Amino acid sequence: MDEIKDQVKKDYLLGMKYNKICEKYNLSINTLKSWVKRYNWSKEKKEGAHKEKKRGAPKGNKNALGNDGGAPFGNKNAEKHGLFSKYLPQDTLDIIDEIQKKDPLDLLWDQIVIQYSAIIRAQKIMYVKDQNDLSKVLKRTIESENISEKEYELQFAWDKQANFLQAQSRAMAELRNLISKYSELLNTDLATEEQKLRIQKIKVDIERLKEDDPNKIVNINVKLAGDNDENKPDS
Repeated sequence: MDEIKDQVKKDYLLGMKYNKICEKYNLSINTLKSWVKRYNWSKEKKEGAHKEKKRGAPKGNKNALGNDGGAPFGNKNAEKHGLFSKYLPQDTLDIIDEIQKKDPLDLLWDQIVIQYSAIIRAQKIMYVKDQNDLSKVLKRTIESENISEKEYELQFAWDKQANFLQAQSRAMAELRNLISKYSELLNTDLATEEQKLRIQKIKVDIERLKEDDPNKIVNINVKLAGDNDENKPDS
């Protein structure tokens, strides 16, 4: 495997495209991206490019006068994002740059963190104090020449609690789905030790959330490869 990896690295540094490398060595695109990120090949590639000699006409050649090399100003042929740069704002292009540096596991982990954060935030926004917790919400305002009429909607505690439980159940189901997908990817050779430990931590955090308030519906049960009863956190 190390010999193949060395050959893959050599072709990558020479500028061979991802799909060509994968076809040549029978690799998945995810495996190749993981190697590039894990072993900092992209950094080596950039450093190698900076060391290349500046191209141009021989010294004394008049054809080179007034031309410092490269495409004319404003030419799109060397742009990193190609077609995207024509239609997408710069902020979006910056996000694309960051996303392309991540492997599938990291992207999926970001989704898990965002979903989990939304669930935690909802505990405060949708909090119901007790059965007498009544909310009066302005629904609409009707105005005429001499009259201004306001219509309110009353939200009773049981209605708010029922809506909260339904929304939380859907959110938790999506979180379980994301964690399950993440766990599946952990069984591949792409996963690092850090990525494996992340999921253990969030499982512990969710259990603590459940202990803080027994009435909350929290049910996360994901079996990771290598998990056993001895490794489970104390509840």
